[in-house]
Amino acid sequence: MEELVRPALYVVASPIGHLDDLTVRARHLLSRVDLILCEDTRQSVKLLDHHGIATPRKSFRIHRLREDMAFALSKIQEGQALAFLSDAGTPGISDPGAELVRYLREALPDLTIRPLPGASALTAALSVCGFSASPMVFLGFLSPRSGRRERELTAYRDFPGIIVFFESVHRILATLDQVSQIFPHREVFLAREISKKFEELRLWKGAADSFSAVKGEFTVVLGPEKAKDKKKHYVVEHLDR
Repeated sequence: MEELVRPALYVVASPIGHLDDLTVRARHLLSRVDLILCEDTRQSVKLLDHHGIATPRKSFRIHRLREDMAFALSKIQEGQALAFLSDAGTPGISDPGAELVRYLREALPDLTIRPLPGASALTAALSVCGFSASPMVFLGFLSPRSGRRERELTAYRDFPGIIVFFESVHRILATLDQVSQIFPHREVFLAREISKKFEELRLWKGAADSFSAVKGEFTVVLGPEKAKDKKKHYVVEHLDR
């Protein structure tokens, strides 16, 4: 068992669905830190109780970010070891974890900040999509606004590799419609509810294709551009810069 460092911040990846996907290392560490900062304690309690982890926990809220970051800093200045736990997956992608890390690095440049790797919807989808992941660009969550979302996607129209982004159940059908228009020559792989009861992993066949149920969060993977002449043009243009 590794030595616990104090003071320190441990950034811990949590399961994206199946509660048993928490790593052994993460379970041990979460049991030994002084405090767990949770993106949402109502979600984290399910995981922590499942693994018998009784460590004190506190909500780390995006709508009270300054207050909660100052609280975390004060505990670290007291010499405590803290863990940050997102609702699901690796922190720093779609949660306030990145804000906390940047704040603490600026306030305490020598502070020990360690990642505990684990589940990630991004890498899970890449592992089963069947596309070569090099090169690859990850766009995170696209804009909820249709016009801006279209511009975000169009900016990568000529990117030769694969494109990955997250999408909400509320926008997935509209986004896929835009994808089919902007990227007509790319295959589209959909990963929905990864590691959960209603997991669905498959290639999308187009507008007439339907889902078994439109619910859950989606990881969308656009395959590489099939038009060889466009790919060659992009590479030559890129190298001339």
